[in-house]
Parts: sequence; C-alpha cells; structure tokens
Amino acid sequence: MDALSWALSNDSLIVAGALSTVVPVRHIVPLVALFGICDAAGSMLGPLPGIQIAILYWLAPVLLVVWGIAILRNPMSLAWRSRLLHCVYLLPPLMAIDNLLVPTQSPVEAGCISSAMAALGFALGFGLLRRVERHALEPRLPGALLVTAGLLLAA
Repeated sequence: MDALSWALSNDSLIVAGALSTVVPVRHIVPLVALFGICDAAGSMLGPLPGIQIAILYWLAPVLLVVWGIAILRNPMSLAWRSRLLHCVYLLPPLMAIDNLLVPTQSPVEAGCISSAMAALGFALGFGLLRRVERHALEPRLPGALLVTAGLLLAA
C-alpha cells in the first residue's frame, strides 16, 4: 500500500464528514463512488506533461467556506439545500486536484482508498449526528462544519 495514497485521501474524509450534515442519504453512494473515480483519474492524468493547475486547488476550500457561511447566515432556510446541492458534486473533481499535482503509483489503489475514506467520513458524520437528538441539533452546525472543513483543506 502506498502511504501517499492514504495521505492524499484525507481530504475525502474531512469533506465527507462535513457533508454528512447537509447531504440527503440518497446522495451518499454516488458521492463515495465519485470521490474514488476522481482521485483515480487524477492519479492517472497527473504524470502527463503540461498539467499545471495548482491555482484550482483553492476552489474546493473556498467553495466549502462560502457554502458554510451561507448556512451560518441563514440556518433556518431550506432553500440553500436545494440551490447548493449541485455544488456537492463539484467537490470530488476539485478534491482530486491534489492527485494531479502529486500522482500516486497506483491510480486504482488511490481511488479505492479515497472511496473508503469518503465512506468513513460519511459514516462518522452520521454516527455523530445520531448521537445528538434531532430537535437539539444546532441549525448552524452544518455551516460551522463546512467552514471548518474548508479551512482545514486550505491549511
């Protein structure tokens, strides 16, 4: 197993954990698969000459922070979910940019590990949310988690 694949998949764990508070359950399996497919594709394309897109690496953290701030400003509105849910599917390709910049030895391994880390992130997020009673859940929690995830990725 390539230690680099594990290190590059931490972003999937962080983002999936934060997304577990805002993504409906029916979107989990497609997102887990998309995290793996995008990281595998990034590892395959990474060695190609001329790929210089380091500036795009900042898009995912910025998107998470902006989305989190939008939730923090208006936590009771359900309109943000329907308007911004399509942004969730932009995150796996944006998160795969690190695999373009630092490709791993085995793209299939990188994809499998990334999917496993995303699944673990969603499972941990849902597990923590189940321990908190739904009526006691702070409405700003999803926003705070998304901002935190964006800042962790930017660091």
